[in-house]
Amino acid sequence: MLPGNRRAGGGMSDYALAAALTVVAMAGVAAVVIVDLGLAGPLMSEDGPVEWLQVVLFAGAALIAARFATLEWAARRSAAADVLLAGGFAFLAIGEMELPRLILGKSVRIARLARDVAAGLPRESMLVLVVAGLAVTVGVYTLRHRADLVAWGRAALRTSWGRLLLLGASILVLTAVFERSLNRMVGAGLPRPLLEESFELLAALYCFLALVLRPREPGTPGRRARPPRGSA
Repeated sequence: MLPGNRRAGGGMSDYALAAALTVVAMAGVAAVVIVDLGLAGPLMSEDGPVEWLQVVLFAGAALIAARFATLEWAARRSAAADVLLAGGFAFLAIGEMELPRLILGKSVRIARLARDVAAGLPRESMLVLVVAGLAVTVGVYTLRHRADLVAWGRAALRTSWGRLLLLGASILVLTAVFERSLNRMVGAGLPRPLLEESFELLAALYCFLALVLRPREPGTPGRRARPPRGSA
């Protein structure tokens, strides 16, 4: 069995554990909708319990990835994948917290933000500069470590936790792309973000679970060891 394809405690496979947690999460959402429809709206609303549960899961995934990065650095191996994972999950947690809206005191829309920056508003201009700087930094970092990242990704996809991580990331992307369509599919009387928030909850759960199930030892296949300091 490849590293990461082990069975969880009690002989349950990684996939079976993910399936069981999926049933529990979706059964909980369905129970609220069936028993008390009036509670479903606040549950799925912006800044509601489901969104904050996603924040906790993404933040937990970011912390685990950061821990893996420190282990890789200590073992003198490339930590590029874990650095990007930690940053990506932290960004998702911040996005779910609506931190930009809290800073600016209003919803962030691209058109409105562009007008505010053109008008020279300081907080909006600073936000754009920070985001642009982070995007450029991530892009340069990714290009510099692309060989390590490709090797890491190929190795991870040979494991159950790696495929679970890919599934979570794919659900996140597809939910973001088809957000409006999902909201239109919800039946009358149900909270509009019901499907969107449910899929995002599953994605956050899979990403967090994938990193929890990942082997703890440094040196996951696909990482290239860094040469000792001072070597050519």
